[in-house]
Amino acid sequence: MPPAAKNLKQRGSWLRTVGVALLVIALLCLAVWWQRAVLLELILQQALKHTVLSSPSLSGLSFDYKQAKLAEISFGVATPAGDLTVAMQEVATDYDLEKRILNSVSIGHAELKTNYNPADPPATKTTENAPISLPLDRLSIAKLEIDIDTPWGLSSFAGQAEIKRGAADAIDAKFQDARQSLHLHIDPGFSAAKLSVDRLPSGNIFALEAQQLDRPAKQISLHAGALGLIEWFGSSLLIPQTLRVKTQTYDVSKLSPLLSAAQLSVNAKTTDNFASLQAEAMLKRNKQPLVAVDIAMTNKQTIDAIGRLDMPASEAFDLIKPWLPAMAASGTVTGGAVLGNLQLQKPSNQDASGTAQLTITDLAMAAGLAKIENAKVELNIPELASQAVDLSAEVPTLGLGKDLIARNLNVKARYLDQALTLNQASLALFGGTMELMPGTIRLEQTPILLTLRLHDVDLSQLLMSLHYPNISGTGTIDGELPLRLSAGAIDLQDGSLSGTQPGVLRYAGPADSQNIAFKALKNLVYRSLQAKVNYRPNGDYHLGLRLEGSNPEVLSGHPLAFNLNISGQLPELLQKGILAGDLERTILEQAIAKPANLEKSPNTPTGDQSPKPPPADRRSQ
Repeated sequence: MPPAAKNLKQRGSWLRTVGVALLVIALLCLAVWWQRAVLLELILQQALKHTVLSSPSLSGLSFDYKQAKLAEISFGVATPAGDLTVAMQEVATDYDLEKRILNSVSIGHAELKTNYNPADPPATKTTENAPISLPLDRLSIAKLEIDIDTPWGLSSFAGQAEIKRGAADAIDAKFQDARQSLHLHIDPGFSAAKLSVDRLPSGNIFALEAQQLDRPAKQISLHAGALGLIEWFGSSLLIPQTLRVKTQTYDVSKLSPLLSAAQLSVNAKTTDNFASLQAEAMLKRNKQPLVAVDIAMTNKQTIDAIGRLDMPASEAFDLIKPWLPAMAASGTVTGGAVLGNLQLQKPSNQDASGTAQLTITDLAMAAGLAKIENAKVELNIPELASQAVDLSAEVPTLGLGKDLIARNLNVKARYLDQALTLNQASLALFGGTMELMPGTIRLEQTPILLTLRLHDVDLSQLLMSLHYPNISGTGTIDGELPLRLSAGAIDLQDGSLSGTQPGVLRYAGPADSQNIAFKALKNLVYRSLQAKVNYRPNGDYHLGLRLEGSNPEVLSGHPLAFNLNISGQLPELLQKGILAGDLERTILEQAIAKPANLEKSPNTPTGDQSPKPPPADRRSQ
C-alpha cells in the first residue's frame, strides 16, 4: 500500500476513535446530567457524614438553575443545651445562582426534638451574644412539631411557622397553633427583641420586650393581664408539663372577679450581662397598685426580695372568699385597708430566709347579725423557714345581734405545723368577760376541745339581752363551758354556772296565783345560784338550775330552794329569734307547764351547807 494511502487510513482510524470517545463522553455527560440529582444526593450524604451532624440522611433530591427540592432529610446535632434531632419532609428552596442569593425555603413538615439539659457556663465567660441574621428572605413551615424534654417536664408546640427577613436584616417570626399566636420581632444586630403572645381568635396574653441586648447593660419588661397569664400558664403546651399541672391545681375561676381587671408589669435591668439584676414586679387594678415586689440578685449568687401589699380590705376579702367556710364567706367587708411586707433572702445553695407581716386596719365587716367595727388584725411570720405564724386581733366593737354589743375582743395565737397555740382570746360582754382557756389545738384532729370561761357576767344585763321584760334580776355569774367542735357542730357537756354574790330575781309575767313557786319568784332574794348546761350537736339542750333564797312576802321569808330542769331543741328557739335578741316565751311556758320543784328548807343554810345542783342530763352519745 502506498505511503499516502496508509497515512490516510491511519488518519481516518484516529478520527473514528476520537469520534467514538467524544460520543462516549457526551453520553456520559448526558447520563451524569440525567442522574445529577442522584449523584449529588450521594455526594451530599457522604459529605454530611464528615460534619458535626450525626446520622445524616436525605432522599428525593431534585434541582435546577432556580430551585431545589428534597423529599426527606434528617440529622442530629449536639448543642450546649442538649442533643437535637431534626426530621424534615417536602423541603423546597429557590435561589439565584448568579447573585448567590437564597430567596426562600418552604418545609411541608418538620419535627424537632431535644433534651434540654444545659451545661453550666464558665464562671469567666463575658462574651456578648453573637448577632443573629437570617441567610434567606423567607422560611415557612406548614406543619411544625417541637418537643423539648426539660427538667420540669415536656414542652411542646404543634402548628405552623413563618420567618421573614425585614429591612436592615431585622427578623420577624410568627408561630401559630389552634389556640395561640406568637409573634417575635428581632431588631438588626440583635439589639432589641419583642415577643407578643395572643389568644385566638383575639386578645393579647402578654408582651415581652428586651432592649440593648447587644450591650452589657440590658433592660427587659413584661406586660400582661394577670388572669390571662395565669390561664395561659395552665393551658399552653409550651409551658413544661410539671409547671403547667401545678398551675392547674389553682382554681383560677375563683379569682376571676378580682383578677379579670388586674394588670401585671415586670421591669428588670442589668449592668453586667446578668451577673447582677434589679427587677420590680407590680400588680395593678384600675391603675391602682395592689402588690409590688422588688428583687435584687448579686453575682449570680444571692437573691433579695422585698414585697409590698396595699389594697382595700374588701378586695382582699374577695380574693380569699372562695377558700373560706360558707359561714365566713357570707360576710361583707365594708371598710378597712390591708398592708403587707415581705423580706426574703436566698443565698446560693442555701434555703431561703426572711420575714413577712400582714396588717389589716380599721376593718369593718358584717356577717348576718354580727358586725365588726374598727378592728385591727396582724399576722407576723418572724422567720419564713420555720413557717410559724403569730396572730393578733383587736376588735373594739363587736355586734352580736339586736342591741347586743361585745367590746374589746383580743386574740393572740401562734400557728405552726397544723397546731394553733392559743395564748389569749377574750371579750367584754354583759358587764363581765368571756375567754377561751389558753392551750394548743391540733387542727387536723377532731373534735377540737375548747373551754369557755365566764367572769363576773352581770345577770341584769344578761336578762335584759333576752328582751323579755317580765323577768329581771341582779347579781354576777362565773362559769366554765367545755366545748367540742367538729364538722361545724358544737357539743357542750357539763357546763357549769354559779352566782358569785347574792342577788334578786323577779318574774312579773302571767302565772298561776296559787303556785307558791311563782309567788316566790316575783321577788326572790337568792343567796345561791348554780346551773348545769348541756347542749348536743343535734340541737338538744338541757339546763339544770338550782336557786336558794327567800321572798319576804312568801312563807314569812322562810328559806326556799328551787330545782328547775329545762330541756328542748335550741334550733326552735333560734328560729324564734334568740340570736336576733328577741327571745320568745318558750322556756318560761315550759316552766309554767312543769312547775319547779319547790323545797321548803327547815333550816336556814349556813356557810358550810353548800347547795348542790341537780345532775345534768347526760344523754347517750
